[in-house]
Amino acid sequence: MNIKALLRISLNSIRQHKGRSILTILGIVVGIAAIITTLAIGYGAELKLRQKILGMGKNFIFIQSGKFQEGKTSEKHRKKNIYLEKKDVEILKEQCPAIDKITPTLFYRNIISYKKNNIHSDIKCGNQDYLEIIDRKIIKGSYYNEQQYLKSAKVIVLGYKAAKDLFGFLNPIGESVKIKNIYFKVIGIVEEIKNFYGIQDPNYDCYIPLTTVEKQLFLDTNRYIHGIGICAKNKADMPYITRILKRILRFKHRLKDNEPDDFSVIDQQEIVKAAKQSSNILNLLLLIIATISLFVGGIGVMNIMLVSVSERTQEIGIRMAIGATTKNILYQFLIESITLCTIGGIIGMVIGITTPYAINHFTKWLVVHKPGSILISFAITTLIGLIFGYYPAKKAAKLNVVDALKET
Repeated sequence: MNIKALLRISLNSIRQHKGRSILTILGIVVGIAAIITTLAIGYGAELKLRQKILGMGKNFIFIQSGKFQEGKTSEKHRKKNIYLEKKDVEILKEQCPAIDKITPTLFYRNIISYKKNNIHSDIKCGNQDYLEIIDRKIIKGSYYNEQQYLKSAKVIVLGYKAAKDLFGFLNPIGESVKIKNIYFKVIGIVEEIKNFYGIQDPNYDCYIPLTTVEKQLFLDTNRYIHGIGICAKNKADMPYITRILKRILRFKHRLKDNEPDDFSVIDQQEIVKAAKQSSNILNLLLLIIATISLFVGGIGVMNIMLVSVSERTQEIGIRMAIGATTKNILYQFLIESITLCTIGGIIGMVIGITTPYAINHFTKWLVVHKPGSILISFAITTLIGLIFGYYPAKKAAKLNVVDALKET
């Protein structure tokens, strides 16, 4: 009996038991659709994250201050913890000519109020170059200039959503907002970051001159800063700048050769690498969940095929009696199992390809389909049919002709 004849018999059997076949196929459909959808969203999120990171600043390097040494809580070790200082900025600027722009940075979270409206905001403090270094744009008004920075002007630039939540449809420019009972004049609004993925939305970030914060809000922190933002003149110089920065800061902080850095120098590529690792872990977890659903669908196929073998015992006996070999019976049920899984796989592929675009339509999430992952998913359905269909097919092939014919 050739493959074509066995395939025809399998399709006839599927048509004769439509309800059972649909339920069997459904498990495979859900599994394959879940895998393809998960991968498309995962690839899209990874690409979007990479774009966001690479677009957060032109040739951006960030130096972050160190933390207390783990397990060292004495006053001696607290004093030994070296935060970055404002004078570090001047030293780096003088000794590293490959730096284009540089800013000290200080971050803190506080409540910003306008009349009865209040928001929690991450307030970013730096010099007049800070916004340009992180590659953000002003859509209304202006950013504070060097003169306002040097004079500790009480001005603030609002993030897009911060302005919207505080002022609604009113024009915020020229109005005053309150932080810790101190009023700041709104001079600008930053462009919106769309399709943000994360916990703290940067559209609520607000920007105040570092000198103003030191004078008005943090009188005891005139010396220390949280970090240093740097824009390199050329992208090719970034590895060189990173090495020079580490060398200068280690010398300035008087660190011995066997002592670790008390600061972190991070560039965009390192952030991309770390973000990709986190994304891969999340994608793997989601893929495992989707694979489990496909595995459950495979078990469903095996159970249905066992029921089919039990119901068709007499049919198997008749086929054997008129000349069907053990291989013919084995192949018949294997082909039936693979056919069920293939039909489910095709439907699952269609749903898996279209669902992410539907999600994109409503959520604006970026989705990316990779042909390789779709083809692999489809190949998995054939493998599922082969693996989970083998035991029922083997059981059917081993039936004794006489015993099978006795079944009524």
